[in-house]
Amino acid sequence: MSTFSFILPAASQTLAVSRTNWNGSFTSVLQCFYGNQLPAATDINDEGTTGLVNGMLYRDSANGTIYVRDSSAFKGQAGHITGGFTRVGLGVRVFNTLQQAATLAAGHPKFSAIEVGEIFCTVGNSAGSANNRLYLRTANTVTGITDVSDVADGSITTSKFSNPLTFTYSANVTGNVSVARSLVVGYTDGSVPQANLEVKGNAYVSGQLGLGNGSAGTPSFAFGSDTNTGLYRTGADSIGITAGGTHRVTANTGGLYPLATNTYDVGGASNKWRGMYATKFFGEATSALYADLAERFEADTVLEEGDVVMIGGEKEITKTDRESTPDVFGVISIRPAYAMNSDIGSDDTHPYVALAGKVPVKVIGKVLKGQRLVASSQTGIAIAAETKNIFAVVGRALESSDALGIKLIQAVVGKL
Repeated sequence: MSTFSFILPAASQTLAVSRTNWNGSFTSVLQCFYGNQLPAATDINDEGTTGLVNGMLYRDSANGTIYVRDSSAFKGQAGHITGGFTRVGLGVRVFNTLQQAATLAAGHPKFSAIEVGEIFCTVGNSAGSANNRLYLRTANTVTGITDVSDVADGSITTSKFSNPLTFTYSANVTGNVSVARSLVVGYTDGSVPQANLEVKGNAYVSGQLGLGNGSAGTPSFAFGSDTNTGLYRTGADSIGITAGGTHRVTANTGGLYPLATNTYDVGGASNKWRGMYATKFFGEATSALYADLAERFEADTVLEEGDVVMIGGEKEITKTDRESTPDVFGVISIRPAYAMNSDIGSDDTHPYVALAGKVPVKVIGKVLKGQRLVASSQTGIAIAAETKNIFAVVGRALESSDALGIKLIQAVVGKL
């Protein structure tokens, strides 16, 4: 019950009591039931009938706000204001800050003292303050507040909320923005930020993005679920790659270096790189996938694996065309273990010729393991032969075959 009441005297009351009721009623109407509590139904008594009536005014002394009772126009939420009192149709309320507007109804949901459709403003201490804003209550939720004013010059530095509040509108900022707490972009559920700046979705930066130096344990560029893995600055013009909180690789103006020598691998047995291109290689070669030493030579036609060639023709090499010719030079290899002059041409124009090592050779007729191979009368084909002319020998067979036709036989070249 408020400190005021409105009582219409009943016929049975004395003149003195009626006079007191009239004076109190006029005072209540004159002062709009001024007080920090809403008028109760028992504050209105019409000859014994109690109840609030539409059209009556109430002035909230605690918040400096006036309300009119209109049970059909109320658009607020239950809590701070009840009984059908509304501010719909009344003027704009003024607050010092948005925080003040949010906590106007102590003990109730934020902004519950402001109704849907009501406009209110915040005015700072100076005429040019960026906190001079105009807001519209759009829904009975914590986030149901929309800024409908133009963006003012200056920077908003006043802390506005003790809890997250989301505004679903765009903002174009041409100056600086100073955020004392955390900033969340892209969330509409009032999520609590996990960092000073949290962005849901994509972020686009057209200029330079500056980061702190960071360290191996806390890299400047890291991942939400793996904070000790990423990139950081190790020194002037130097970037470090860290994994598991340990510096692994350094990239600087001199090149790309592992943290420790003879410790890390490039690729592995089950996850190889397809190819590696470089001008120079330094180190120790401990193994090779294939078995022959080969070099590129220019051919006068496209050659195949195992073709027996000699020096001659229109280019550097051509297929052998005479049996036991001493001009025999080598065998075409398509998978050399060590490839020389690799950049002078392609496999079609400059095929690899195996000069030493194990390589498949085209052979016609029967062949026994260990037999010497020489050029046959068929172009580019070898044949097994018992010869002591070392200049005619292209290699020795490493397997036997009774097949009479042309086939590929594993042989070793360079060993006569």
